Amino acid sequence: MFIHLLATLALGAVAAGLVYIIARPFGWKPPSVVYPMAAALGILAYTVYDEYSWYSRVSSTLPTRLNVVRTYATSMPYQPWTYAVPRVYRFDALDLGSSRTNPNAPELTMVELQRVTRNVSSETINSIVDCKNQRYAEIDRETTFAETGLPTNARWLNLADHSVLRKAICEAAAKAN
Repeated sequence: MFIHLLATLALGAVAAGLVYIIARPFGWKPPSVVYPMAAALGILAYTVYDEYSWYSRVSSTLPTRLNVVRTYATSMPYQPWTYAVPRVYRFDALDLGSSRTNPNAPELTMVELQRVTRNVSSETINSIVDCKNQRYAEIDRETTFAETGLPTNARWLNLADHSVLRKAICEAAAKAN
């Protein structure tokens, strides 16, 4: 975070310096407000670049066993340009080697998702995918399990809304059978 702040301030100084370097050979003396405006524009440009390039920079460094299955985009009032082009602030990556099934319910597959959020530590989310009924549920602290190992109070969500996860788990399971 500190390095990001230093880079942002440095780019503001570079932008103001560029105005000086460009104006000097022509003998132009810009009004005193031009330098702070150039610095502010440099800071704003870097901030926008950094926010929008975060997802591609982080997702390109993921190990090959992780496959991005969902992205979460957002718009913010203090960043009005995000209403035109929302920015990705979080994504879920499926750990391809984590899938396992319960012998009592072979139609259910448990997988691990790595939830990566900007400026927050990553967390592992255990999820159960039910390909037969086209649904999935995230397992949390409140989830309870029966003696068979099946969840009793899972909050099931529509798997059709999570098409990449469905394709990664259900089509792979269908090919295996």
